[in-house]
Amino acid sequence: MNDVTLNDGKLKPASSYTSTSVHEAVKLRISEDNTVEPQTVPEYFREICKKFSKLPALVWETSDGWQTATYADYEQRVEQAALMLLHAGLEERSSVGILAFNCPEWFFAELGALRAGAIVAGIYPSNSAEAVHHSLETSDATVCVVDDDKQMAKVRAIKHRLPRLKAVIQLHGPYESFVNQEPGFYSWQQLEKQSFDQHLKEELLRRENAIYPNECCMLVFTSGTVGMPKAVMLSHDSVVYDTRIVARNMPHVVVGAERMVSYLPLSHIAAQIFDIYLAMSLGGCVYFADKDALKGTVVRTFQKARPTSMFGVPRVFEKFQERLVAAEAKAKPYTRLLLSKAREAVAEHQLNTIAGKQSSIYGTAKYWLASRLIRPVQQLLGLDQCHTFFTGGAPVSPELKHFFLGLDMPLGDLYGMSETAGAITMHTQITNLYSSGQPVIGTEVKVFEPDVNGCGEIVIRSRSNFMGYLNQRDKTDETIGEDGWLHTGDIGSIDGHGNVVISGRLKELIITAGGENIPPVHIEELIKRELSCVSNALLIGDHRKYLTVLLALKTKSDPETGRPLDALREETIEWLQAHDLHQTKLSELLSIPADLKLPNDSNALSAALKINAEPKLYEALEAGIKRANEQAISNAQRVQKFALIPHEFSLITGELGPTLKIRRNIVHAKYAELIERLYK
Repeated sequence: MNDVTLNDGKLKPASSYTSTSVHEAVKLRISEDNTVEPQTVPEYFREICKKFSKLPALVWETSDGWQTATYADYEQRVEQAALMLLHAGLEERSSVGILAFNCPEWFFAELGALRAGAIVAGIYPSNSAEAVHHSLETSDATVCVVDDDKQMAKVRAIKHRLPRLKAVIQLHGPYESFVNQEPGFYSWQQLEKQSFDQHLKEELLRRENAIYPNECCMLVFTSGTVGMPKAVMLSHDSVVYDTRIVARNMPHVVVGAERMVSYLPLSHIAAQIFDIYLAMSLGGCVYFADKDALKGTVVRTFQKARPTSMFGVPRVFEKFQERLVAAEAKAKPYTRLLLSKAREAVAEHQLNTIAGKQSSIYGTAKYWLASRLIRPVQQLLGLDQCHTFFTGGAPVSPELKHFFLGLDMPLGDLYGMSETAGAITMHTQITNLYSSGQPVIGTEVKVFEPDVNGCGEIVIRSRSNFMGYLNQRDKTDETIGEDGWLHTGDIGSIDGHGNVVISGRLKELIITAGGENIPPVHIEELIKRELSCVSNALLIGDHRKYLTVLLALKTKSDPETGRPLDALREETIEWLQAHDLHQTKLSELLSIPADLKLPNDSNALSAALKINAEPKLYEALEAGIKRANEQAISNAQRVQKFALIPHEFSLITGELGPTLKIRRNIVHAKYAELIERLYK
């Protein structure tokens, strides 16, 4: 990758490809054949709004019904937001912290902050007050935008410890009496009604003209589970470049006619790129889901929006699968048989397509008929017009992919990370079910110090690589070298066709007392494949003599809160019946209290220590683990013991993080006493 020096004044002078300060610019890795011109986000946004001015850009629900903003409206609302932020005291090169669920105002605040020469820093609404303080302090926030009175209370309690924080702006009611009364506390609606003088508008123009593409525009706080999160610095160029490359890789798109739903946390890089930037690059229309989207209500928004493409973490698709399996269980036997046969035919057609096989006339006709039979299932999810399904952010099991193949909804892996501003690979033209596909244009991928099987740490080099971790030079230098190779922390290999195959995380590797390196996800998936009643399997064994596993059985969850319930899911009940067990509630099956008052860690641990199930259950689970062990690569990878836990992993009980990844250290701490029993 050769460097080209741009002499047109577009880039700010820089001496290094990395930086840990928001006041420094970085050099860009622009290859000679790269045709993407460096741009700031405000430049890109202005260009987009001019091109698609009359098209619908954003759709959201209010008490008066659904509202629509065109791209022309969008541009005007962003300009007003920029003036509002300046009026509230936003300083140049400081940050705007956004502590809110997805909504149009998030988009306006973000793009307005960038126009005003500031940096945007998303904060997960589920964060504690201390974690919010860390984000606002680290990012040098001078303005914080909060969702509602709960988030306002969180920030108000810590504001005295944040001397640079000048203003807190609340998006949605109800409002406490101090809002719009005490200095530094505003409601978005009141600010939006104001008219601002020419002096402020000239200041906005001055700031916008002073922005360079190679300066920081965004801080993405890593969703790590150990210690406080690091702030990943992304430049304007990194965000615009990645967006353009992802747009080029998108199949079947019709510019100006794409529809997407914003529901995954905007504090996460995937939602940032997919919802805000990719959508605008395609002249697409974004619909906003409500706050309970990840608890199940997103389907209602899908049914309204009828998205043409979607991105979901694997847990989202697992929830869809659970919903469909439950609905099918209630159907008449004939309907169930018909659907089963239709799914088989559709999956067969999809697998032939993936393998590059030509379907016969009979096969094509069978697929045509079967796809009509499963269309009502797609309509139930609101996904009957969706042509592209991406998943990523966590491991995806082949079984989950196969299930959705049968629904004519092939899941393409999207492998990326905050530190690369999004996509590293996009499996758009799916050729297999085991890999994440090939690297996107302009991204180099290799395996660092591969073992005899070609497996090692995945490292990547791209123009979209991050600038550095804010104020953390040591961590930055550990992650990315001056040669531009970024260490992902992911273990994997590259197959003969150039596909990237991810097998685990370095941090998650279990190193046994005997020195064996064991990737837990592979073994956990083997167990879940053999035991259809298991929702979560968590492998234990770091510095231990042998491996053990914690198992959570599949139960229903509260559609409003996501809290695990006592009622068993249909597939669990069916599995139990096959083993001559006839309970329908977890409390009956495990002899534990029916209501654990979740979330309550002490109650959960107490119940786990007192579980007393019938021998038949233990024997059936043990048999499944033995079958999984037969597929183990070595004796060291065989599971020796297991223990049941009294509820599924969930957001509300803390085992899942904001992006629905398992927080292993949280589970280890919560069930430490139970784990110790397995080693006595």
